[in-house]
Amino acid sequence: MLGLYGLTCAFYCFLKPVERSRFDNKSLPLVSVIVPARNEETKIARCIESLLKQDYPNFELVIIDDRSTDSTGTIIAEFAAKDSRIKFVQGKDAPSGWIGKCNALAHAVGYASGDFFVFTDADTYHHPNSIRDSISYAISNKIDLISFVPVQELGSPAERLIMPVLLGSFLLGDPFHTVNDPEAKRAYAYGQYIVCRRSSYHAIGGHQSVRDEIVEDHAIGRVFKEKGYKIAVADGKTLYSVRMYTDLESLWLGWTKNLYSLIDGKIGNLLYLLALLNTVLLLPYLELAWVVAEWCQGEVSGSLYRLTSLVVVQYAIFALWWKRISEHHAGVNWFHFFLIPFGGIGVTVLYLHSAYMVLFGAQVNWKGRRYVVNKHKTIRSDEPVRTLEKAKLRESSDV
Repeated sequence: MLGLYGLTCAFYCFLKPVERSRFDNKSLPLVSVIVPARNEETKIARCIESLLKQDYPNFELVIIDDRSTDSTGTIIAEFAAKDSRIKFVQGKDAPSGWIGKCNALAHAVGYASGDFFVFTDADTYHHPNSIRDSISYAISNKIDLISFVPVQELGSPAERLIMPVLLGSFLLGDPFHTVNDPEAKRAYAYGQYIVCRRSSYHAIGGHQSVRDEIVEDHAIGRVFKEKGYKIAVADGKTLYSVRMYTDLESLWLGWTKNLYSLIDGKIGNLLYLLALLNTVLLLPYLELAWVVAEWCQGEVSGSLYRLTSLVVVQYAIFALWWKRISEHHAGVNWFHFFLIPFGGIGVTVLYLHSAYMVLFGAQVNWKGRRYVVNKHKTIRSDEPVRTLEKAKLRESSDV
């Protein structure tokens, strides 16, 4: 438990804050904010409204409706009709071998005029200083690609149960932020908010270079670094927040498609992570149950006092760990701390399910698109990317 808390403290200690911009308006470049949206009718309006309120003098919004089957496109069109800063782009079907989001972003970039690109998701909410501070940070530090750790908005019971444990486990992946070290191999990006230079983006081949990567944000960070460009991750809690999922079904489908890929698609990594996760998160509760049972029997010994003291210390450290990770979680309270063991079980099942889907070649379904992900973290080359609409058309033609 002490090791987990130490690594978590290291993560936050080395996570660089984003300073307030000191640039005047004339020094700031034209920025293209690119937002892909597929079936986001409940979220897209909030995102657009927050972006239109930015304290930035020179930006445009390129919003692409990625073949939505709900009212997302209509909502975007209504905003575009009222504000000339919005470029509304109609998406097109993804070619075989392309991930839908990569295809949408590659298409939208063709309409972008900025010297910097900001790639952000439709489920984000941006504070008014978001673009100014993020662009200024990238310029001041001469960074080619930078992404920002968000505040996670957790609303439903499923989110509050699973997301804190899952996101907390991610901190073990790079606690010392070697991603920011140009000499280190590790590279990734937080896809909800990526800022990059236009020239660098096109030099590495843009999203075409990662067109079949199921975890495209990590992949594009890797390509940037491999090509010799400077990448970084910083703390985005003063910039924006994100509501990734709203219920158990969307959470389950969303993480199923890429969770096993996030641990490099290796059985060894899976077994190590699950053993560590369950030992750290479940063992203290089992020890507490055993100690309580011993005290209830009335036979108090010196060893029981020592074990009780150890359990108390463990829980104190546990509580500090929970308080630390909650800095980037909105919607959780102190009593959610007692849901941790159930969250650990849920995360374990989620990891195992994601691994099963990859290892046995099952299709993952996300926003009406189905993919088969292989152990190389890409969609299987012999499995064309298809929308559910196309599948239904084929089914009807067979009748």
